[in-house]
Amino acid sequence: MMNHQTWKLHWAKKCAFAISLTSLTTLLAIGSSTADFPKNAVVEAQTKQLSPTRITSEEISQVKQALPRQNILFKHAFRVNLPDFGSCIFVPVQEFLKGSRKAKLSLYLVKNKRVAYTFPQSQNLQAWNFLGLKAVSFIELDFDGPDEDGILLIGNYMTSNFSPYRSYPSKTPPPFPVTILYHREKNGFKVDENISKKLTERKVKTITEAENILRKDFGFLP
Repeated sequence: MMNHQTWKLHWAKKCAFAISLTSLTTLLAIGSSTADFPKNAVVEAQTKQLSPTRITSEEISQVKQALPRQNILFKHAFRVNLPDFGSCIFVPVQEFLKGSRKAKLSLYLVKNKRVAYTFPQSQNLQAWNFLGLKAVSFIELDFDGPDEDGILLIGNYMTSNFSPYRSYPSKTPPPFPVTILYHREKNGFKVDENISKKLTERKVKTITEAENILRKDFGFLP
C-alpha cells in the first residue's frame, strides 16, 4: 500500500501528464510520443547566448545526484551556457512542501553534480498548488546589458491542495495556466512579477501567445 507522500507524487504525475496533452502548440511541452513533437524542438526566438540543448543520459544521472529524491521534470531540463555560471543544466522540480498537501515549482542550475544556483520564487504563486510544467522557452529580451537573457515558463496550477484521497470532489476548481518571466541580472535571475502577473491574468496558454504580448504590448522582444 502506498503511503501518503507516494500517493501525492503519483497523483501529481498523472495530473501533469493529462494536462500536458493540451499544450501541443508550445515549444518545449510534455509529450506522449515522438510523433507529436520534433526531437530538436527549439523556439526561433530563443537566445543564442543561452544555447539550450537536451540533456544526455549521463547528465540526467548528474542531476539525480545533485537533487536526490526529487520529482525532477526532465522533459524541461536543458544544458545552457550562462556568463555567470558557464555551461550548466537548467532543472525544474515539482517540490512537495513538508507537512502540506501542496507543491511548488522550484528551478535550479546544476553544475559538476551540485546545485550552483537556486532561482527565486515568484511571490504571486505562494497561495497556489503547482501541478505541472507546460512549456519553457529561453528568449532574448530587447534590453541593453546583461539582463537581455530571459526564461519564460508556463505551468498549470490550482487553488486546491492535493487530496488525501484517491479522488477529488466534483466541485474542485479547474486548473489554470500561470506564466512566469525571469530575466538575468548579475549573478542570477530575477522574476518580473508585474509582467508575469499580467500574462497570467490574460490566461496565456502558449509560448507563442506570451511572446506576441511581450513584443506588441510591452516591447520586451525585438
